[in-house]
Amino acid sequence: MTTTTTTTAAAPVPSQEILARKWDRCVSNTLIASGVGLSVGIGLSFLFFRRRFWPIALSTGFGLGVAYDDCSKSFNPELALSQRFGKLGGGGGASAAQTPKA
Repeated sequence: MTTTTTTTAAAPVPSQEILARKWDRCVSNTLIASGVGLSVGIGLSFLFFRRRFWPIALSTGFGLGVAYDDCSKSFNPELALSQRFGKLGGGGGASAAQTPKA
């Protein structure tokens, strides 16, 4: 018996399609995250905060922030958190090499 193997290479996906998929995912993620934040804010506002506006705005802002972070990771996955904000902590104290001798 003779067996034949065929190799089918997947067609390359154009970069426009990849970019369009990322944008679609970002837009849908933004709508979902802000909607969940809005819902949580409305619930907290009615249950605990005597129908104030700030819990609604705060939780919607948290949802938008989470969606923004996910989108930025989607477009640039190599960028680590420390590269985005610089060196966190910064050392603060002087090392032994930098302290003057009395």
